[in-house]
Amino acid sequence: MDVELPKKATANEEVTVILRAATQFRECMVIKSYLKSNVSIEGAFNYQYTSCLCEDYPRTFYWDFQANSTAKITTVIDVVRVLNICPEDKAVIPIEANRFSVTKTLTIG
Repeated sequence: MDVELPKKATANEEVTVILRAATQFRECMVIKSYLKSNVSIEGAFNYQYTSCLCEDYPRTFYWDFQANSTAKITTVIDVVRVLNICPEDKAVIPIEANRFSVTKTLTIG
């Protein structure tokens, strides 16, 4: 997973988080992608994406939001069991790691 987040922004400036997800598994998996923060952030920040991630079909997700104070933002991918997301419901769930995350700081100044 690759996450892009500006390091600095001004209060009420629109910020975009970009998450690129890819897998090396031959089988597809259903993933749920979302953001978490140590401070309350409203709007699109709270959107969750559920999608099918396959080796030959990486996914990119975008969140546009405004922040009023410095925040630690965590981008999370959970591998989940959800039907009707991957073709023919053919998807795997790894035994060892079902959650992946990256935390970065957005400084508001």
